[in-house]
Amino acid sequence: GKNALVNDAGIGQVLLMSKEALTRRVLANSDIDVYPCGRLDIQSGQVDRRVLATLEFLVASGLKPTVTSLRCGHSYYTSSGNVSEHTTGTAMDIGAINGIVITPATQGPGSITDLTIQRLLKLQGTMKPHQIISLMTFEDTDNTFAMGDHADHIHVGFQPLFGPNEKLGKQALAVLEPGQWSDLISRLGEIDNPVVPTAASKYSLPATKDRRASSAHAGE
Repeated sequence: GKNALVNDAGIGQVLLMSKEALTRRVLANSDIDVYPCGRLDIQSGQVDRRVLATLEFLVASGLKPTVTSLRCGHSYYTSSGNVSEHTTGTAMDIGAINGIVITPATQGPGSITDLTIQRLLKLQGTMKPHQIISLMTFEDTDNTFAMGDHADHIHVGFQPLFGPNEKLGKQALAVLEPGQWSDLISRLGEIDNPVVPTAASKYSLPATKDRRASSAHAGE
């Protein structure tokens, strides 16, 4: 759970773990639910360490993600014809948080989707996601995009990097010092989970396939 993670190594240390260590940790974490084929992706080393570290970050901040897509089962190309970031193992789709399924009704201000993305936006430096796609966009961000076909999941993607992923640990030192991460997680832990509305938020965008807020998501 959250406190065990912080007391164990501190979220800063968790984010700096090797890909192998993160692989073992994610697969053993009962707060992370990954579909069977996706677990095989993780076990076989096909998932980027930043994706694995982000899952641990979410758990450490009090959220239990359900991963519905990694590499296995995802199409090679996006609907726009670009090679999907899922193909390179640098993206994941989250279909539920804390058992709350992502739907148009669970998106919008104050929703579980809102809370999750707000926490993802805390990730900086080499841990900053390239794309966070849902039905929502956030002011003063360059990595949140709204797409109508993301009504049932949150896409979190990173730009593919050259070279073995396990060598990226030292680069992640530029993110935040371990003490700063611990302070951040402590503050996040004090945030009450929102009451999820039963009706669609008036701020939600129509869930239509052709709704695209920006061309910047072309790598999704």
